[in-house]
Amino acid sequence: MIELYKLHWSHYVEKVRWALDFKRLPWHGIDIVAFTKKEMQRFDCPQTVPLIHDTATGVAISDSSPIIRYLDETYPGQPLFPSDPAEREQVWQWMLRLDSTLGLYARRLGYTQVIMECPQTLAQLFMPHVCGGLFTRRGWRRLAAPVLGMMLTLRFHFHRNRQDGVYEALEALLLPIAKTLEQRPYLVGEQFTAADLTLASLLRPLRIVPHFSHHPALQSLFVWQEQLFREHGRDATFPYEDAIRAQRQRRGTMRGLVRWMKADRGVYEGQADDTLQAAKNDIHPVSSWTLVSGLPAYLKLRWFSGIAWTPYVPAAYSAA
Repeated sequence: MIELYKLHWSHYVEKVRWALDFKRLPWHGIDIVAFTKKEMQRFDCPQTVPLIHDTATGVAISDSSPIIRYLDETYPGQPLFPSDPAEREQVWQWMLRLDSTLGLYARRLGYTQVIMECPQTLAQLFMPHVCGGLFTRRGWRRLAAPVLGMMLTLRFHFHRNRQDGVYEALEALLLPIAKTLEQRPYLVGEQFTAADLTLASLLRPLRIVPHFSHHPALQSLFVWQEQLFREHGRDATFPYEDAIRAQRQRRGTMRGLVRWMKADRGVYEGQADDTLQAAKNDIHPVSSWTLVSGLPAYLKLRWFSGIAWTPYVPAAYSAA
């Protein structure tokens, strides 16, 4: 039995869930408290989510890509890595590159979209079991949202999305990938691998970010993702996707126009990273002292982000 310590909505956790299901391994999910991670403190490995504990071998390991490589090496049935060594390394480099770019950027922009449009959803994501679910109730959600929003904004620097060029960098990464997958069904070789699983999983938060979900040149990429979800029995939507869609349908609008990006910016050329040994991360420390500075950052993101309201229309790929 594999014990998976998880936050259900995490796109990195979805990678591991998908790998476990694909390899038909028995597993049990253990939801953790996001702010304390007390459920994981008995393990010697880094306390990052996801984390698995393999009760058969006694191994505890964290970080989604090392977990998947461990599973493939320990349980070789239903392989997610090719047998050819060169292709195996290609898959591994794709995973690390996507973890270090797409995964981080999508997390930043997905949370940014939630904070801008329906911040009360944060309490349902992060505090479903705190105080018996008190903060998921309507009035309490309103009180919890700014505090959670401030913490997350400081932890992941959402208020620096423009300065850090996150939209531009992500567009530069995804446009060449979309073109590649219009020519062939998989990133590496002739069969589904952990590289495809990683790409499809880490794209999920961008389904609520209109700049990407409605981008004309990326519709084929989301169609590719939808096909994989159906073929492999993955969740069609996550709760935060349903919440923000319902909010948009009620309002008839969405935050979708990135004002500072030029209409004539052309097509970006993606550049491959150097060979990676481990995935990067973008988590910044937050303390009770620094939390005070989170209020102006949160308010800036909430009301002065430079992302304008536009009429709500579903993305073209969702009607395909």
